[in-house]
Parts: sequence; C-alpha cells; structure tokens
Amino acid sequence: MGMIHDGTSRIEAVHVRSLAEAAAQSLREAIIAGKLKPGERLIEQKLASQLGIGQPTLREALKELEYQGFVRKLANKGRTFVTKLSTEDISKIHQVRMVLEVLAVDLAAAHIGEAALAELEEAARRMETAARDLDRMMFHKYDLIFHRTVWKLTGNEYLENALERTTFSLFAFVLLGQEQRDFLASVAQHKEIVEGLRTQDPVRACAAFVQSTSRFWEQYHQVSPQNDK
Repeated sequence: MGMIHDGTSRIEAVHVRSLAEAAAQSLREAIIAGKLKPGERLIEQKLASQLGIGQPTLREALKELEYQGFVRKLANKGRTFVTKLSTEDISKIHQVRMVLEVLAVDLAAAHIGEAALAELEEAARRMETAARDLDRMMFHKYDLIFHRTVWKLTGNEYLENALERTTFSLFAFVLLGQEQRDFLASVAQHKEIVEGLRTQDPVRACAAFVQSTSRFWEQYHQVSPQNDK
C-alpha cells in the first residue's frame, strides 16, 4: 500500500511540475513577443484564468520566471512585474556574463569534437532562418541551444547554472528592440565563435569569442564591458 502511495505521489509531482513549466513557457513567449511589456504588473488571478490553471500552479511558474530574470517580485508587497532592464542593468549583467562565458569557452575548446561543432553549426543555421523570418521566439530558442551546447562542454554544472541564471533573460530582453539586420549580425557573430572553437585551442577560441561578442554588443547594444569599471 505504501509503495502504491509513493508511486502515485511521484506521478502527481511530475504532473504538477510539468503544468507549471508549461505555464512558465507561455509567459516567457508572451514577454519575448511583447504581449507582456517590461514593467507591466502581473495580476495572478487574471493570468491564472487566462492560462486555465490554479493560482498555486501559476505561482510556481512565476518562481521559475523570477529565477530566470523575466519577472521581479517586490519584497513585502506581493506584487510581480515583468522585468524592465535599464541600460545600466544590461551593461552590468553583460559584464558578468562575459567573465563567465570566457571561462566556459576556454574549458569547452579543450573538449570539443566534430559532433558538438555540428550541433553549434546547426543551431547557427536555425538562428539564421529565424532571423530571415524575423521569428523572435525561434531565434531565442536556438540562441540558447547554441550557448548551452558550449556550456555543457565545460563539464562544470556550477558554471552552467551560473550562466543560465545570468544570461537567460538578458538574451530575451535584447531581442525586443532588434531589427532583422541585428539578428543577422548576431548570426555572423555566432559563426565566428564556432570557428574559434574549431581550432580546439583555448587561447584562440577565447580571443574569437571576446572579439566577436564585444564588437557585436558595442555596435548593436552600446554595451562595452571593458569600459564598465
């Protein structure tokens, strides 16, 4: 009897978690598509009704989004808002991201093989298709796949988690103001990262990453981490 109860509990927990994850995904898509605006207050009862879920499940979804940086909850007030990143916020986040991801590229270069390079090339191709279609959601999806492939190669799950926490919302929010030329420039930047990693030389891979990424962010987002002292 106890075993049946334990098994049922596990199944129920997975079901609830999956529903919350689906709700979080729907809200992420709405934010990236601009349906939920930066700074907009999220009313739990209204959102739960729109998503067809209970408020406890919605709160679980909002916790995930808060962890990823998509929403912010005001302390002691119980109010949740879509994150609104200032230019200073973006600069600070990007500064941390560069330190972490340079380390990731350094570690990944020593472990990368043909299979991983093929995955990165495929992700870049998908990003290019999304850029030409101006499909922001699809571009964000394959941008994350590209970077997560690199992070996974480090073999360091703590570094992966730190990068996930730091960059997830950054990548999403900068999409909102981008035009097609910005997307295509980003694709070119990612292709340069692949070529750097192809050398399997950590020094050359890091140089390619820093040069291409810094140039892109300075030109298209007016962010220069080297000057943010």
